[in-house]
Amino acid sequence: MKNILILVTMFFLSSCVSVVPVYRQDYDFSKIKTIYVEDSGDTNIGKTIQNAVIKQLMVKGFDIRSTYNSSDDIDIIVSVSVSQYQPSKTYLVREHINSPNVVVYNDDPFELSGSTIYNSGSAFGMNDTKLFSSTAAVGLSISMRDPVNNEIIWTSSYTYEGFDIDSSIDGAVKYILKSFPPQQLNKGE
Repeated sequence: MKNILILVTMFFLSSCVSVVPVYRQDYDFSKIKTIYVEDSGDTNIGKTIQNAVIKQLMVKGFDIRSTYNSSDDIDIIVSVSVSQYQPSKTYLVREHINSPNVVVYNDDPFELSGSTIYNSGSAFGMNDTKLFSSTAAVGLSISMRDPVNNEIIWTSSYTYEGFDIDSSIDGAVKYILKSFPPQQLNKGE
């Protein structure tokens, strides 16, 4: 149990590393008003990521378009890629007591579906079982490009850990976009 707590603590600390966005210093970010967020894929997770990006950009006051073609008046096109995707899981583990101070867990945990449940003693009324849960993690990269010349003007990435995949996605997107647009370039507004 002590080893599990150490691993969880190390994982949390490693996921808190700050990533600085990279952007074109000479680009006028104050002209950005209308944004198109590209589809992140046909999967449900791709749609969830796309919606999380749209939500954060709308909170910042940008006009978001749902479609795009070359004749549209779009200032920036946003694309998102996934570098890590790990949903939360819950395991039922049977324990065997070898001596009064030594507990051995079997090597064949049984994965359960459903909501995240952390170790809370015996499971399902069976004294020799425990429930352990892993948190979810998602790593995202967001890039923005100018549709006229197709140049990347801003990019950043982050990996975030949460209790479930939705909170992990929201956390990663929110952290990445908190530094967009770059503040030092908007002082003239």
